[in-house]
Amino acid sequence: MMFVAPQPARAIDAVSVRGDAPAIDLTAVLDHQRSETDRIQVSTAPGTDGIVRRIEVRAREGGQNWVVFALANNTDDQLDRLIVAPHYRIVSSGLLWPDLGMSRVATITPSTGDRPERQESATADIFRVTLDPGAVITFVAELRTDKLPQLYLWEPDAYKDKVNSFTLYQGIVIGISGLLALVLTILFVVKGSIMFPAAAALAWAVLVYIGVDFGFWGKVLDMSNNAERVWRAAGEAILAATLLVFLFAYLNLSRWHVRYSHITVGWLVFLGSLVALALFDPAVASGIARMSLLLIAFAGFALIVYLSTHGFDRAVLLIPTWFLLVVWVIAAGMTLGGSVTNDIVGPALLGGLVLIVMLIGFTVMQHAFAGGGASTGVVSDIERRALALTGSGDLIWDWDVSADKVFTSPETESLLGLKRGALEGPAAKWLEVLHPLDQDRFRAALDSVLDQRRGRLVQDFRLRTPDGHFMWFALKARPVVGSDGEVSRVVGTLT
Repeated sequence: MMFVAPQPARAIDAVSVRGDAPAIDLTAVLDHQRSETDRIQVSTAPGTDGIVRRIEVRAREGGQNWVVFALANNTDDQLDRLIVAPHYRIVSSGLLWPDLGMSRVATITPSTGDRPERQESATADIFRVTLDPGAVITFVAELRTDKLPQLYLWEPDAYKDKVNSFTLYQGIVIGISGLLALVLTILFVVKGSIMFPAAAALAWAVLVYIGVDFGFWGKVLDMSNNAERVWRAAGEAILAATLLVFLFAYLNLSRWHVRYSHITVGWLVFLGSLVALALFDPAVASGIARMSLLLIAFAGFALIVYLSTHGFDRAVLLIPTWFLLVVWVIAAGMTLGGSVTNDIVGPALLGGLVLIVMLIGFTVMQHAFAGGGASTGVVSDIERRALALTGSGDLIWDWDVSADKVFTSPETESLLGLKRGALEGPAAKWLEVLHPLDQDRFRAALDSVLDQRRGRLVQDFRLRTPDGHFMWFALKARPVVGSDGEVSRVVGTLT
């Protein structure tokens, strides 16, 4: 229904559409309105005759959220344009209770002429409009949500070129991510080191996440808007969980830091529950996952620096890559908060994430294939004694690395006045009887032997007796490399 306003009405200004403009951002000029019923009356932009009219629009889907804008064709040519509203935009999507994307526009009603025709798209609401020469048309868009992050007016060929260029970029990024995940998985089968499945899981999580963000899985699987929100929230939770698992596995925190193991297990259970929560409330699950990712990045970097300053060579290798991760998290936080608004920042962040995973893969391979040494099978008791007695003295010290169990001669415990078996068990158990000033040096020496897989371990340290006194011991040992190229045992003598 349309009628001439009998009195001055609040009208909107029309946006002039030029023939040489490939794209116009309409977001800032949108007039957001909300109606109490499924009908709304709005004032049009002044026409060529200067008259402001009132039109009434009825919602097709019963919505009560609307946006109003007007376009003016001041050229002598008929112009075809595309009104584009993306389903998801990482810019300003929010950190807590984020906007995870959905179909935004139900329908668009013009003040004059034919209704814009909806175009097929899995990632955006697209409507084709035709503007006659000299026409001024007011459009009323019925929204499916109270949020409309962005609305653009595109020249059709320019929009097609933009989609094609981003499709090429997305294909390259997804291809690199998939290849990296496959390589790390194959290396795990060949090498057997625990770092490879952790790194591979992280690579697969990144592949799933960027596939959702690029709309790739929507082309492979039939996903509705709500299913895409669930996948995005679950993908963020899995990404945070696999990053935590990689950090735990690479730094081998279970060997020396039992309390870190408990924290990690509890954190993983919590992140795993977010995947289930994503089925019911994707926004809450995504917000918690994003906060967890932020905490993992900064807490992980602090832990890596701490271990690096305490002689843990493996942590030193991870500092550059984790520093880039911290920079990436800061950039992502600025984007989520709206401090960075460029349209290219979203794809750039995903490309940067794949680059970080590549650096993590290179770091893992550098560590796993470094060093060398002769490969041997399982060491028997006779071979153990023969190897141990190559050093001076006759107190045997043998660390079964895979089982994390230390064996030492009974005489060692007798000298210290300890009960039989008091020094047998995990290597971390020795920290309880070591002098506090020798603990970091002892731990770093064993980690160095495992990392380098060659050389000779020579350590002097003090062990505590039950009465609180300390006795000096000298450890001389060598690593024994198994058929998989990893250190299976560290065998030597104590004097």
